[in-house]
Amino acid sequence: MGIASYVLEWSGGTPVTLGGAVTRDTPTVDLAEGAHTWRVTACDASAQCTSSVWASFSVDLQAPTAPFLLAPSPEEVVWENPLYIFEWVPAYDAQHCVQYTVVIDDQEYAVSDSDSVRYLEEFLAYVEHTWFVRACDLAGNCTDSPSQVFTIQPYIK
Repeated sequence: MGIASYVLEWSGGTPVTLGGAVTRDTPTVDLAEGAHTWRVTACDASAQCTSSVWASFSVDLQAPTAPFLLAPSPEEVVWENPLYIFEWVPAYDAQHCVQYTVVIDDQEYAVSDSDSVRYLEEFLAYVEHTWFVRACDLAGNCTDSPSQVFTIQPYIK
């Protein structure tokens, strides 16, 4: 005999009974930020039920703080170079590690290992450029730093 129904329970919520063929459910209520628990009870047609252990999860609604840009500094003139260094003060997030993306003139450059520096190994045009850093936590909450402008000038001997 198979599963006739499931009962989904979570802290602070009303239990939901699901049909035996249903193996996923998304609650339609907003959960408060913080720690929560949940479990599933499976019942057969004879009302014999077995519950899972309570499992924990956390709801994170807060984005990390904005990174503070260090280099290139505002309005800095940078000489032509095949390697540019973009550096910032890291963001803070109480729940998760933070992942960064450097955005230069709407072009996104991923940063590996949650570093606070991005080495860009490509030539940029001899013009004014705008850059900022996007900090995202593992829950998908993101904050952008204020943008800054720098200019690339050709190297003249």
